Amino acid sequence: MTPARVPWPNVSKLARVGFFTLLTANVMGSGSPAAEGEIVIGAAAVEPHVFHAVTGQRVEFVKRVDAPAHVEFGEDPRQHQVYQLPAIGPIWAIFHRPGTHPYVVHIYRDRGVAVLHGIVEVVDDPEHPWGPGTCGAVVMGECLEP
Repeated sequence: MTPARVPWPNVSKLARVGFFTLLTANVMGSGSPAAEGEIVIGAAAVEPHVFHAVTGQRVEFVKRVDAPAHVEFGEDPRQHQVYQLPAIGPIWAIFHRPGTHPYVVHIYRDRGVAVLHGIVEVVDDPEHPWGPGTCGAVVMGECLEP
């Protein structure tokens, strides 16, 4: 019996397996860290769980799970806003009010709905002060709070 011919005869089998594992992980988006100003939505968690921002900073919510998902903003269930995450590309938000801005992500799968929680913690930036009558947050161009 002759051994199978490999395209890289001088590279060990272990090295080839390691290379393809890394390549597959990068293509599938697993283990990819969040970029500056980005919250990554994965299958089991949002990273970072607590995102630190300054007033006026744009924050992008990027989906890295192959399933329909949406992000829900607002603490009061009667006044919350829901935004569907597109298959490609992020949704964005700009937080103008200092303080804690919680959000919930729902991921819809065949075996049920995964619910993930995260927080955007916003501190005041003197160059982007928040004042009465200013939206607390804007998501995809829509004011969430008067």
